[in-house]
Amino acid sequence: MFRVRVQQEPIVLAAESGSGRDDCGARVRFVGTVRNDARSAPLSHLMLEHFPGVTEAEIERIVTLARERWALQSAQVVHRVGRINVGEDIVVVETASAHRRDAYEANVFIMDYLKTQAPFWKQECFADGTEDWVEAKHSDEQAAQRWVVPDATARPRRIGALILAGGEGRRMGHRNKGLVPFRGRPMARHVLEALRPHVAYLAISANRDLPDYEALGVPVFPDEPHCRMQGPLAGIASALPRFPAWLDAILVTPCDLPLLPPDLVHCLARALADERIDCAIATTPGNEHHGVFLFRPGMLLSLLPQLLDGGDKRLQRWLQANACVPVAFEDARAFSNINDLETLHALEG
Repeated sequence: MFRVRVQQEPIVLAAESGSGRDDCGARVRFVGTVRNDARSAPLSHLMLEHFPGVTEAEIERIVTLARERWALQSAQVVHRVGRINVGEDIVVVETASAHRRDAYEANVFIMDYLKTQAPFWKQECFADGTEDWVEAKHSDEQAAQRWVVPDATARPRRIGALILAGGEGRRMGHRNKGLVPFRGRPMARHVLEALRPHVAYLAISANRDLPDYEALGVPVFPDEPHCRMQGPLAGIASALPRFPAWLDAILVTPCDLPLLPPDLVHCLARALADERIDCAIATTPGNEHHGVFLFRPGMLLSLLPQLLDGGDKRLQRWLQANACVPVAFEDARAFSNINDLETLHALEG
């Protein structure tokens, strides 16, 4: 009854329409078609790229948000990728409900959010051989703003957390840092226990000793082969497609911070109450901790281009490309990275 599909094949409009229920009073179908009015040169076709797994998960999250607001009986999103010629359908959004208002408004909501938050990259290809990457229009951003809840703090945020444990641990003698004991327990377990009361989903990104991490009782995701050797961004890009679609925000933290403050999630989430903000980064006096941040899933839009461009793969570069704000914490010791045995023994005391 609720389906999301991303495909290269043409969309068959006659397929899978309706809710299949006899109490359905309204069905709304939106069809988006490639039109030839991009600029003065005739448009040949569009090339649409996506982030497999991440894109589907983000569309599922958008549909889930629509289901929370309106009494939908069914919803379907079919989106094409690859080459799409002028006159061909690029997206179909179908919604069904007992009453027409729910079906109408949910359909418009889903389409507005698809235009601004789903991880697609569109390139216009013209008959004269030129090409142009297309960014979200200001009018699309304004349209999406109509759905912002005026008091964002009134709605509980559903937060997931990803613990990054995929490093090589060079300064720790190539030991797997998350499994190194700290006060009698693996460092990763300290991080898990600090976050567990405050998040709805927990997972670990790791590339070695996977059974040992799985023994901690949460899902463990290794880097995808095409992302290997690209640092923390690889862990994020590989794990996030497997996270639940209903999460509003994702917390990222390294596995070597066993002293995280108990109000970490609360303070970062409070910063995201401002819908204009994409990401909140933990800071202490004189330091910005780029490895500890809470971000909206829509930020994944800017992650794939950085992984593919062959350039700077630093986490900091990705964060700087988005609307991030610092969130101040007073206790610098709580964010001490344990990168070597000397620091480990000093903090255990």
